[in-house]
Formats: sequence, C-alpha cells, structure tokens
Amino acid sequence: MAVASDKAYELLKQRVIAGTYAPGAQLKEEHIARELAISRTPIRAALKRLVQDGLASADAGRGVRVSEWTEADIEETYRLRSLLEGHAAELATRRGGVALADRLDDLNARMGRAIAKKGGATAGQLQEINAQFHRAILEASGSPRLRAMLAGLIDMPVVIRSYFISTPQDLLQSLQHHRDLAAAVRAGDADLARQAMQLHLRVAAHRFRQRRSEFSGTQWPGAAPARRAR
Repeated sequence: MAVASDKAYELLKQRVIAGTYAPGAQLKEEHIARELAISRTPIRAALKRLVQDGLASADAGRGVRVSEWTEADIEETYRLRSLLEGHAAELATRRGGVALADRLDDLNARMGRAIAKKGGATAGQLQEINAQFHRAILEASGSPRLRAMLAGLIDMPVVIRSYFISTPQDLLQSLQHHRDLAAAVRAGDADLARQAMQLHLRVAAHRFRQRRSEFSGTQWPGAAPARRAR
C-alpha cells in the first residue's frame, strides 16, 4: 500500500501545485480512487499527507479541500522564507564553496535561456529551475532542520503560482538576484549571501502581491480549468 500511497501523493501534490485543483476545491476519496483506478485506502493516506504539508485542509463536515491563501498567509510565507533561507544562504556559502557556485551558475544559465525562449511552457520551466536553485542552497547548508522547515515552503502553491503572473521584467530581476547570490557564494561572503537572499525574497513578495492584485477576480494565467468533485 505504501507504494500506491506515495504515487497517489506525488500525483495529487503536482496537481495542487500546478493549479489543476482550484483553491477550496474538495478532494473526494471516492472520485480520485475511481479516476486513478486504485483503492481508497492509499488515497486517504495521500490526502492526509497533503494536509500535513499545508497543501490541503481537513475540516469536519467539509472534507479535505485544497488550501486557500489569504494576504496574511502570503505575507507569513515570504517572511518565514526570508528568515530561514537567509540563514541557509549564509551556511551554504561557508560550506558549499566553488562546487555550489558552479551549480548555481549553471542553473542561472538555464534560467536565462528559458526566459529568452519565452512561449507557453516558460512559466513551468522557470518555476522548476527556481526550485532547484533554492534547494541547491538548502542542501549545501548542511542543516537537516532547515531542510525540514523549508522543503514545504519552497513548493507552496502560492510560490508556484507567482511564475504564472510574472512580467518579463520581473523574471529578469529575479534572475539578477540569483546571479548576485551565486557571486556572493563564489566570493565566500556569507553575510552578503544572506542579505542577497533576503532582498530577493522581499522583492518577490512585493512583486507577487502587486501582480496578484492586478489579476484579482480573473483566472490565474497558465492554470488548468478547475477540477471539482462530482
């Protein structure tokens, strides 16, 4: 059952992150089990993990639903990331060395090519490269506690969706922040790396709130049609 549960969890997690299920949509065991052609037991376990990760909520009488994000949720997410990832960048700079700087430069080069390419798949590609960049720093920090605290925050739906409402100028600014971080790591300046990461996330939070207000009341660009329980 563990294998089936893991597979169901990964699939449902991807759908929530990608916006396949709309915020607040109910995730019904029976419907999902029928769709995936597996029993309800592994689906129940997968849904429980989504709730534990903060990607869904479980309320008596309402069942399991995709998490909805308020302004306070957004603010808290970015504040926590700024504090924790700033510390991670500081540790990673001291421990990662040239190997980490090379890895970050490679990811930045890929991000630059993806931005230049444009096209419908760009947002998804950029989100994945961005996640790899932040995870590379997190892994290089060497702190299991930071990894445990930040793993979910980096993949939060509110973070993923930001790439679908970013302008070309937003993307280029984000890339420059990544380059600044890589340069700080290569120079071995841990304090500068921490400051660069915190500035990057503060700007990202401000930019996301601004773009979100512009798209208020409309469907998120790039989102798949909401899939509601029947």
